[in-house]
Amino acid sequence: MDASVKGPAPEISGAKKGGTLTITAAGAPPTFDPAGAYYEFSMTILSELVTRGLTGYQVSKDGVSTLVPDLAQGLGKESADGKTWTFKIKPGMKYSNGQPVKAADFVYAIKRSFDENLGGNGPVPYLKTYLVGGDTYQGPFKDAGKDFQGVTSQGDDTVIFHLTRKWPTLPYYLAFPAASPVPQSAEKKAAYEKDPLATGPYQFKSFSKGTSIVLEKNPQWDAQSDPIRHQYPDTIDVKLGVTALTQQQQILANSGSGATTVDISGLDASLSSKVNSQAKQIVFGPSPCEAYLPLDSQKIPLEVRKAIAIAYPYDQSRKAVGDSSLTLDPATTYAPPQVPGIQQYPPVNGLIGKGSGDPAKAKAMLKKAGKLGFELSWYYVSDKTEDVAENNAKKAAFQEAGFKVKDVPVSQAEFSEKINDPNAPENVGQGIQSWCYDWPSGDSIYPQLFSSTTAKDGRSVANLRDAAIDKELNRISAMDPTAAEPEWLAFDKKMTEQVMGLPLSYSKASSVLGNKVHNVIPDPTHGLPDFAQIWVG
Repeated sequence: MDASVKGPAPEISGAKKGGTLTITAAGAPPTFDPAGAYYEFSMTILSELVTRGLTGYQVSKDGVSTLVPDLAQGLGKESADGKTWTFKIKPGMKYSNGQPVKAADFVYAIKRSFDENLGGNGPVPYLKTYLVGGDTYQGPFKDAGKDFQGVTSQGDDTVIFHLTRKWPTLPYYLAFPAASPVPQSAEKKAAYEKDPLATGPYQFKSFSKGTSIVLEKNPQWDAQSDPIRHQYPDTIDVKLGVTALTQQQQILANSGSGATTVDISGLDASLSSKVNSQAKQIVFGPSPCEAYLPLDSQKIPLEVRKAIAIAYPYDQSRKAVGDSSLTLDPATTYAPPQVPGIQQYPPVNGLIGKGSGDPAKAKAMLKKAGKLGFELSWYYVSDKTEDVAENNAKKAAFQEAGFKVKDVPVSQAEFSEKINDPNAPENVGQGIQSWCYDWPSGDSIYPQLFSSTTAKDGRSVANLRDAAIDKELNRISAMDPTAAEPEWLAFDKKMTEQVMGLPLSYSKASSVLGNKVHNVIPDPTHGLPDFAQIWVG
């Protein structure tokens, strides 16, 4: 964090204005309503181009992300007891329709994010946990007229958050689109995503759900107040649901609009030979996401979990699904390496993140523990060829290591529901198989993976239900983020020593860009390029 940063954003040498930038993605996020935008792509399109929050991320030319004041005059003032945060907004800010931005608009935005139909799939669980009354509030429609005390305004320029306990990383939360201002007079409920009021350099010109968004310049954007964004292209054409391979081939050939297009779907494996021959058109960067193999600590003893780690066939599993060094790095910690304070310590208990496994050693460990023939059970997707291949690799390795395996086939459609069922009898793979941190601090990672709360919801990596661990998570979460860094690292080590699930891989982001697309800088917090710095020409 750096509260001293002010606008405008640093100029980019050689950057030109004008033209059309096309951004393509294979996926299509379910909503572009700021309240519910919780996919990396929808969050990034909104927060870097269309909406501004009280805070935001400034990404340097070397890819370092710093939280800075955006619409706020600073990063907030925390009360002595840590239960109240006060933010002053910059004067003279306007929406794309010319209406002034007021403190009450931030209050209303937070309120509408509680509505299950608008923000139900957004980051609202944090608000439910921390804001006064958040555990029962249901938004301005269901609870119309209810006096919600979690966030209030004072005059037109002051926003105040009222907390049930300390939340030192609240300024990070406020960079979410869900916390960007929405005046109550602009409310259109489900239709709001079609044309959200803009405070950033671009506004919606057209919207076709699941297919495309065309952005045009917002004439009301105040560049002098914005330390994060630029307004280089005249138009930004966002295309959703594209076929990644076809799109990337066109881009690499610099054919037609491909020359001014950046595709963020991830480099197709069949194009890996282009990494060297067309290196300037493929950009790799860190991702906030990490993959895990959940292990039920209530059902699998520690000595057995250690044997699982020794036997796990990392290389065979990756080969089966087509993963490579282009898409991931082996993981040995539970948090990605770009999170401040995370250092790579010597792997323990076989959590090395790579290799073919050592079934003979694992079998000897099981025999010594009197656990030969211990049954491992999990669900796998039976209607996808690569998933079946990966399952076969894991099954063979574990059986060779002396385990009994019960692999339960399910369809892709029912897989997510099955692995998130807290009452399922399976003991491997239940819960979170991947997590993308919400901001670069341990409190947006470890409580999600290891708390009793997420375990009860079937969404942890260890089904850990330990009051002492919960207390430790709460204690570190209440610390200043910088002071908490060594504490989170020590907690990470503690979890690896107990083999609370296997860290598998740190995801890598990759983008493919035409030869007229410039200044594509990876944003390590979003796992995508910083769209606000790209120019074409």
